[in-house]
Amino acid sequence: MTVDTLTREAALAAVAGQGEEEAVVSLAERWLARGDGIAVYTNHDLGSHEVGRIIIVSYGSPDAQLETDDPPATLPDIGGMINWRYQLTAVYREVLT
Repeated sequence: MTVDTLTREAALAAVAGQGEEEAVVSLAERWLARGDGIAVYTNHDLGSHEVGRIIIVSYGSPDAQLETDDPPATLPDIGGMINWRYQLTAVYREVLT
């Protein structure tokens, strides 16, 4: 499966689609400000009623949801959810100088 590299605008647009737009975008901007990346996972299980649903998580620091430098291909079980259906589809991470 191909993983897309998003622009900042595309990453924030994906985040905005997750619900209360202002609060969620603000959270993602905090992730980026501390140097974390944004990983986009999509449910690819055709037998699931949530097929196509996306989950956005932070990665790349001890404060991130995923503490790894690179997000894994399958979303780990975090937040009390079983996530084997969710596959990595896109990432964004700013290069801080």
